[in-house]
Amino acid sequence: MLDLSFFDNYADAVCIFSINNEIIFKNNRFISTFLDFKTLDKFKTKFNFNLCFLSSENITSLTPIDILLKSKENFHTIASYQKSNGEFLYLYIYSFTYFDYKVVIFKDITKEDSLSNLIKKYNELESKYNEVKESTKKFYKLQEHAQTQVLKMGIINKISLVIRETNDMETILSSALEEIHNLLGSFKTYFSMKEKNGFRIIYSVADKSDINLFCEYESDVVQNIRNKDIFISSCLKEYVNASRFISNGATRIIIPVYNKNRLLGIIVTFTKQKISIDDNREILQSISVQLASSIIQAGLITQLNKKNKKLQKTLNELKETQLQLINSEKMASLGQLISGVAHEINTPLASINSNNNLIKRIITNSDNLTIEQINIIKDLNNIDIEASNRISNIVKSLKRFVRLDEAEFQKTDINKEIDLTLKLITHELKNKIRVVKNYSQLPPVYCSVNMLNQVFMNILVNACHSIAQKDVEGIIEISTIVREGNLIVKIKDNGVGIPLEIQNKIFDVGFTTKKIGVGTGLGLSISKKIIELHKGSINFISKENVGTEFIITIPILNKN
Repeated sequence: MLDLSFFDNYADAVCIFSINNEIIFKNNRFISTFLDFKTLDKFKTKFNFNLCFLSSENITSLTPIDILLKSKENFHTIASYQKSNGEFLYLYIYSFTYFDYKVVIFKDITKEDSLSNLIKKYNELESKYNEVKESTKKFYKLQEHAQTQVLKMGIINKISLVIRETNDMETILSSALEEIHNLLGSFKTYFSMKEKNGFRIIYSVADKSDINLFCEYESDVVQNIRNKDIFISSCLKEYVNASRFISNGATRIIIPVYNKNRLLGIIVTFTKQKISIDDNREILQSISVQLASSIIQAGLITQLNKKNKKLQKTLNELKETQLQLINSEKMASLGQLISGVAHEINTPLASINSNNNLIKRIITNSDNLTIEQINIIKDLNNIDIEASNRISNIVKSLKRFVRLDEAEFQKTDINKEIDLTLKLITHELKNKIRVVKNYSQLPPVYCSVNMLNQVFMNILVNACHSIAQKDVEGIIEISTIVREGNLIVKIKDNGVGIPLEIQNKIFDVGFTTKKIGVGTGLGLSISKKIIELHKGSINFISKENVGTEFIITIPILNKN
């Protein structure tokens, strides 16, 4: 057996138990302290807890000795022991395992401090602690409230600043929803506009795929929205007609957005956190009011912008119509002028031709002139005939160009019409520009010859002017082909090209690159309208200092 006598040297009472909870050793201090010890059972009943550091469900029915014997771990507590004479001892009891024995040490703390004083001081300290704790709690609550108010004011001011700086609906919604999203720790937030039988999502913070989805809600939710109340509830689906469930559910908060009594829409946000809506009701209502005001304002501005665009479009159409009317009047006046000029030219031209024929007969039958004189007169006569023919051809070309005596739309040979236009701009070409013709065999095209000739003339004259700005041999290449039922006319030059910064403007009404007093513009706005009238298109490819190619495409219509 293990020698336990060394415990007699302890200043505190020591009692050692076997694994069967039988006392196998008591040191001298234990014997002198507990003179009235008779049996373990009677000994246990004299103990009461003062402080116990081990919780137990049967704490009221067990003594400290019972608990320390039951405990498989080191145990310590403060307890009182009532002696047979009515005197109380206050003991600090702790136990530990020594080999296969449980050693229990009873330290007498009666003289060190009275338990009643300890309890009194403890209660006083606990009371003061609770007071300080409550004061601290109030202080932190006040501080938290102040911080929350500052945060709320910051959020409201931030949204107000965005609303003041922009009228863009998406920017305003983005700002407001982001703030709500962050404030409530949400994982999803969106805004739905009111429609006849429900709501339609128009902006979402987390999931853009939700945009344009139609949403329906439960009757109690709809009733709260009608009452202008912020509604909070747990849900498994975002809305009644949602196709999927929310994993593990979520807290859904719905904030109605009203302008007076008109419901504009709702803000819907989802969070996994447990929140009190009362803490955030004021700021959410404030955001709702600001958002309603901005939606109405943005809507009015959008309508105003639409009307302005419509008015601008109407104005542009009026300008284009005016230009077309002016152009039509010019062509009509030009036709009348050409008819008059042609008549006036034809009369003296006929006299010149008649006189030339007479001179030719005279010199043929004259015997008084020398051969040299006759040759000179013949040369002059031939020159006059050539000049007369050129004048006659120009007059015929002008009359054909204006076509005042022909139907507006008719079948025509586009290759011949391009040649006709080239004859009229011979003075622009002269000997400076070489024209390369890549004509294909074309079927008759049903079109307004007069109008198409205007288009060809505008593009060809612009090409001549572009080439004139470069010190190179001028080349204009004209190609005509038929592809997939469409006539395609390509006019390419090697001029200065069109600067990139104005390429998107050249079809604008009144746009020109020419100086004041030089011409009347590029004529491309009217040209585009003419091609569109023929259900076609006009495009171009241009590079500075390389040249420009215009591509005209019109359908070949089979009009009988």
